[in-house]
Amino acid sequence: MSKKKNSEGSKTLFTKEQILRSKNINYAKDILNILLEEEKTYSLAEVDDLVKKFKERKVK
Repeated sequence: MSKKKNSEGSKTLFTKEQILRSKNINYAKDILNILLEEEKTYSLAEVDDLVKKFKERKVK
């Protein structure tokens, strides 16, 4: 699994597919499938933040 580094080189970025296949991420794959976009890359901190906001949102 190849990792991408952003221009600063400080954070490792992963594709949606890599995150979904990861055994280290404990979030429901259904939630990740909804939140993550195919074309983008994400750091693990970004994924944590997205899931946290998703779980804390108010339902209309």
